[in-house]
Amino acid sequence: MTPTSLIDNPRSGTPQAADPISTPAALCVGVLGGRKSRSEFLDALFTSMEWCLCEHIDLKADGDLEFLKDLDALVLIDNSTAAPDLWRRQLYRLQKCRIGVLIMTRRPWVFSDFKMGVVCLSPDSSVEMAQGALTALSHMRSLIRRVDRQFSAMQRLSKTLQRQYEATDRELQLASRLQRDFLPKSLPHRGPFRFETMFRPCSWVSGDIFDIFRLDEKHWGFYLADAVGHGVAAGLLTMYIKYAIRPKRILRNGYELVPPSEVLRHLNDLLIAQGLPDSQFISGWYGMINAETLELKYAVAGHPPALFIDGEGDIRELHGDGCLLGINAGETFSDETISLDPGHRVLVYSDGLEPTLISHRPLIPQQPIFEDGIVELLRRPANDLISQLRERLDNTPGSLAQEDDVSVVIMDVEKKP
Repeated sequence: MTPTSLIDNPRSGTPQAADPISTPAALCVGVLGGRKSRSEFLDALFTSMEWCLCEHIDLKADGDLEFLKDLDALVLIDNSTAAPDLWRRQLYRLQKCRIGVLIMTRRPWVFSDFKMGVVCLSPDSSVEMAQGALTALSHMRSLIRRVDRQFSAMQRLSKTLQRQYEATDRELQLASRLQRDFLPKSLPHRGPFRFETMFRPCSWVSGDIFDIFRLDEKHWGFYLADAVGHGVAAGLLTMYIKYAIRPKRILRNGYELVPPSEVLRHLNDLLIAQGLPDSQFISGWYGMINAETLELKYAVAGHPPALFIDGEGDIRELHGDGCLLGINAGETFSDETISLDPGHRVLVYSDGLEPTLISHRPLIPQQPIFEDGIVELLRRPANDLISQLRERLDNTPGSLAQEDDVSVVIMDVEKKP
């Protein structure tokens, strides 16, 4: 037992026992080799009971090394006659156990490729030098064990996160398939007009949505809406839009078609009633075409102006008054009308395509300045136009991490034979 001394308590004036001086625990060291020819160094090491408890150990070629967990470090006695490959194989095994090895050798170059956890000393070194090396190796082992525990915890966390990521990815893929089911499954090719579309989300779920549908025997409706942002929140909002648009009003004795401005006004009121966050806004374009008169009525809600290309290939924008949807209750929108002829084209697009089409946009109603080659491209057949737009988007720097969703709806009025 460590002796104690009595000191005076400065407060009570009575003597009390002093705390025993703590001493570091002795190292548990295993010794490999040196059984047959015990050197002076080993004799000194085995008699250093105050700081070191040594025992000879043997390592079998394929044996379990679990017993090493109770050792702080190892001493390897290299007698310079043993085959170096034998010791090297053992050292590789020991490194996996995270135990440091002090090698007493006259040929340290044999072990020069072991960068961590191995220290080489001459057999003529003092026990004090060996003590310093073994103490450092034991401290290193405790540190490495702590790092291993933290690494194992990080691996478990990584596997958990990976499982969660894979589950989320599967859910987003399902959401993507469901969202695409909301898009037109087939494009109308009856009557005097033809439609072509492009849908290019920047992630699994898009903030864009469009639809083309028959209203009655003479009329067709089509729209494109773009929820601000992209991803899951924007994607869920587009699904709401799909069912919130009401292009017809059912009456007791029939129905009536709702003007585009009222369609957008009603959608705006529904969005306001949902109490969406301040950042959840929607731009939209809604049009209604008469298949007999080729009259197009449309309304705009903060959306990029649609492009009108006439039979001569001249291009202008179709403007309308109306702010973003979902900001203010009671907003009104203007109905605009344009008469189409065979050979005319109307192209509606989301703002993700605008940088590809337009190099400079002056104040509306001035016409924009298009990127090189776009004017000629807008005059090409619709399927070729869509293909070329995809190619331009693919060749844009950063296309693998597309910043915004891109959608296009093209309506062509067919020329008479």
